[in-house]
Amino acid sequence: MTEAVGVDADSRRQVQELPGEVPTIGGLLRRLEKARSEDADTAEADYAADGRPVRISLDWDKNAIDDEALYVISSYEPNPG
Repeated sequence: MTEAVGVDADSRRQVQELPGEVPTIGGLLRRLEKARSEDADTAEADYAADGRPVRISLDWDKNAIDDEALYVISSYEPNPG
């Protein structure tokens, strides 16, 4: 089972109202690479020992408002199979 939980009111509402819009880990990694290729001001990730991301921080323009994104991946368990 895949579950996403928002950490603030806006993200909790998005998870509830638009569950299909919550990105997968692969989707987050693609966003990270895109931000890096587009020279975003911040495109950082922290990784677990097994290589999966646990935190991704993006900010395309440090002078812009509301273009930042922070994703924290916790309680990860791979799907069996």
